[in-house]
Amino acid sequence: MTAGLQIWNANGQLVLDATSRLGRIKGIKRIEGSNGSYPVDLSDGTPFWSFQPDQLYFHISNETASPIITIDANGVYWAYSSLSGLTYGKPVKGTLIVGVY
Repeated sequence: MTAGLQIWNANGQLVLDATSRLGRIKGIKRIEGSNGSYPVDLSDGTPFWSFQPDQLYFHISNETASPIITIDANGVYWAYSSLSGLTYGKPVKGTLIVGVY
């Protein structure tokens, strides 16, 4: 006999079973438009990140720099591309969520 967790919604549809991956959030960090890092222990699973920008459109020119995010077992790092030469350049600010599966 197999063992595991299964969850159905009110309509009887299976929404979670033992083969689903559920992430555990390990940290949340504000990104304010400059390069940086966030040390957090992500060694106990497969790391993931999600960036939630404060807004999608800053100017009609769409001259924005989104953070370039990298992650490893020791934390998450981000860098912005240069805004030099852009008339209305804006770095994208937002919230960074990190965790493990």
